[in-house]
Amino acid sequence: MLLTSSWKPSAAAADDVSDLDYLLKILHWSGTMRHPHAGPWASRAHYLINAFSTVALLLFICSQAVLLWRDGAADLERFTLSLSVLDTTSVFMIRLRHIAALEADFHRLAMQERRDFGEFLSADDLRLVHLRSRSIRRVVSVYLLSGVFTSIVYAATPISAEGLPFILALPYDATRPLAFAATWLYSAYIVFSVDIGTMAADSFNITLMVQLRNQLDLLSRNLRSLNDSVSPTKPTSFQTHSIKNIRSSEDLSHDIHYRLRKSVLHHQAIIRNVELLEQCLGRMLLGQSLSIGVCFCFQLFQTAKRSNGVQEVGKTSSYLVIVLSLLFVYCWYGDDLISESEKVALSAYDAVTSLQECPTSTKRSLLLLMLRAQRPLRITAGGFFSLSRESFVSVLNVSYSFFTILRNFNDE
Repeated sequence: MLLTSSWKPSAAAADDVSDLDYLLKILHWSGTMRHPHAGPWASRAHYLINAFSTVALLLFICSQAVLLWRDGAADLERFTLSLSVLDTTSVFMIRLRHIAALEADFHRLAMQERRDFGEFLSADDLRLVHLRSRSIRRVVSVYLLSGVFTSIVYAATPISAEGLPFILALPYDATRPLAFAATWLYSAYIVFSVDIGTMAADSFNITLMVQLRNQLDLLSRNLRSLNDSVSPTKPTSFQTHSIKNIRSSEDLSHDIHYRLRKSVLHHQAIIRNVELLEQCLGRMLLGQSLSIGVCFCFQLFQTAKRSNGVQEVGKTSSYLVIVLSLLFVYCWYGDDLISESEKVALSAYDAVTSLQECPTSTKRSLLLLMLRAQRPLRITAGGFFSLSRESFVSVLNVSYSFFTILRNFNDE
């Protein structure tokens, strides 16, 4: 065999580049998704936090629903604000149930990607992936910190007559000191629960997408490296004296066949993981995209109408930015996933011309891989549209059009 020992990385190195433990811990202790290796005590704590968040969200949703039913749409500015808040909290509530229902699939996907790093990538590949994993970890950290900062700004900025961050329908007088303190803490908990839970879940999903994108990139590199394996085997008249130092054609064919078989299996594993991720995220991303489009329209309306204070403008603007980021990160990394999957077909095509002397079975396997790779892998919003940068712009255009209609209707 001509394969070196560098093909198989150490288990510790594979775990390092595919590490999702820090995000799983955030998800666990925020009550969003249980850690797969949580013990009995930690599991009970997670379910307790999840139950508390569910009850708090249900009460908050009921308060917003009563507010909408009581006040109606007479005050369009207040109506759109309450409807936007109700939309955001309701979607997060549905998302909690969605994650709970597919928790085993999310855990299985994380474990499968970790096994793929250890099985298909070499030690040289893992050095490159390690640098990229550190980069995405920094991006995720900044993303989560921006959510914390936005939550602080939103919770600290009053918007109701009582000085609360939300307009609520309450069965008691919130102007009393103890009642105000309890209600403010409850409102702050809702803000942090929704923001941190949503952004932690998004960070987990995005990291899975980035890991699949990295594996596609390294698969393309491995296919292109087949050319390097073939080129030294064509001796010239100046090399005949050292022909014994060149790998025999039989060994070379066996080596290429082994490496191509690994690449085909790796590509199939990536396809299965993308399909599983699509199964876990498709319907949720469709609902989230529709929710973000609605919130973007309403928040533009709030920003345009609330011109009586810097605090209120800052509050609605920060809410607008955080809502847009929830869709932007999916579209940005979803577009990268599509681009890298398209490059696999080009890499396979480049390798075809260098394998003319290889057996027919080897060339057939490469052609089949190239044929399958011509269908790009992508994450869609329930099958309606692919998550890409173009789709992000399309959602913004549609939302802005509805905002224009809403503003004109209010002016009339």
